[in-house]
Amino acid sequence: MADFTILVLNWNGMEILPRMLESVEKQVSASHGALVVFDNGSDDGSDHEAQRLMEHHPWFTLIRSPENLGFAAGVNKAMRSIHTEVVVIANSDTRFLPGSLDNLINGLMRHEKAGLAGPRLLWPGGGLQPSMRDFPFPGRLVKEHLPFFRERAQRNRNHEKEVECDWLVGAVMAVRNRAFRAVGGFDEDYFFYHEETDLQYRLLRAGWETWFIPSSLVIHLEGASARRKFGEDVYLRYIPAKLRFLKKHAGPGSRFVFRLWMTGLMLGRMTAGFLNSSLQERDGRYRSEYCRKALGLLYGNTEREIT
Repeated sequence: MADFTILVLNWNGMEILPRMLESVEKQVSASHGALVVFDNGSDDGSDHEAQRLMEHHPWFTLIRSPENLGFAAGVNKAMRSIHTEVVVIANSDTRFLPGSLDNLINGLMRHEKAGLAGPRLLWPGGGLQPSMRDFPFPGRLVKEHLPFFRERAQRNRNHEKEVECDWLVGAVMAVRNRAFRAVGGFDEDYFFYHEETDLQYRLLRAGWETWFIPSSLVIHLEGASARRKFGEDVYLRYIPAKLRFLKKHAGPGSRFVFRLWMTGLMLGRMTAGFLNSSLQERDGRYRSEYCRKALGLLYGNTEREIT
């Protein structure tokens, strides 16, 4: 197996980081890898807990940032000191099932042109968390929502087979270090969400592939860190991230179509929530306040924080 480092990004992860580290401890030791925790300015003591749990291992390193740099800048900073052939970038809200780390790295190395590979993500209850995605160009996004085309969307593909795909949810990503460096790492203009989409799109344009490795099983507590920072409005962060992606990789017409599509979607949800109050109770995205914030992000300053 290739020499590897697992890089864990942490921000105030006291409730989730210890179990994540315990899930990879034996696997890293058995495979003679290294483990790096990059702490993004935590103030809950989770960095000290990581040090306490792992300091007896010679292959463990803790890097502290005095402030939260965001995911992209945090990874880039940590990667400057990592020189192994493979780096497994993992969120603190993940847990690797036995054997999954080796399976993921071996899956990446099986494919000569693979620059990045990801595992099969599971909900805590064991159900599948679909992780394959189409690149977020307007036509492909619409495909996910239309009944006739929905089956062709990558998120609805068979998650039992090892396949090449557009991009994978970035909860866990095994990357070839040389491919990551060749495309310049993560774009730090993305603070939260779609930084992994942008990376995988640039890898594709540079001739690298992204592969889904279902034999690697990882539990993902989706959005655990993000909810602590952004609350229930966490998924609104996708709007400025998608607009940034389209501005960088597509023409102004694509942003117009995206805004038009999202406007219709938000107005439809707002109307449905008004007519059926139980929808608002089951799903906060049908609340008028949520929809108004979404419309504000679509047409306002997409760099601002959600308040």
